[in-house]
Amino acid sequence: MEQGAIIIKELTGQWPVYPGHPLVLATAIMRVFSSFTEANQATGHGYCQALADSRIPGAGDHVGAAMRALELGARGQDVDAMVAYAKQYWEHGQAGGHVKNVADGKAQAEKIEPHFRTIAPGWFTHNTQAIEQKIGSE
Repeated sequence: MEQGAIIIKELTGQWPVYPGHPLVLATAIMRVFSSFTEANQATGHGYCQALADSRIPGAGDHVGAAMRALELGARGQDVDAMVAYAKQYWEHGQAGGHVKNVADGKAQAEKIEPHFRTIAPGWFTHNTQAIEQKIGSE
């Protein structure tokens, strides 16, 4: 199994910037989980697997933001919409109050964005049927 922090380090040359840019964390989620459905599956405590899994680094609210960005893709939005949401969340929230980390997190997201854009369409396309079943049951 892949570890999210190691994936981020390999892709950007640095460990995750706390509390975790949603675009960076979303990339780790896509590399750790085989599908949105798997990452979004509820645990016994009511959290999604991505939030409960120690392989995904970052503060809980930022993992949640990464999942909301990925949910846009699961619901048919394009990669641009997911990227825009993640960037807006980071910049508007000033890195969850960790203002000194805003610029570093933004730079890390810029480094990882090409990889995100490369893998996201395939991650969603590969899992379209499962995603449609999950959304249809809501």
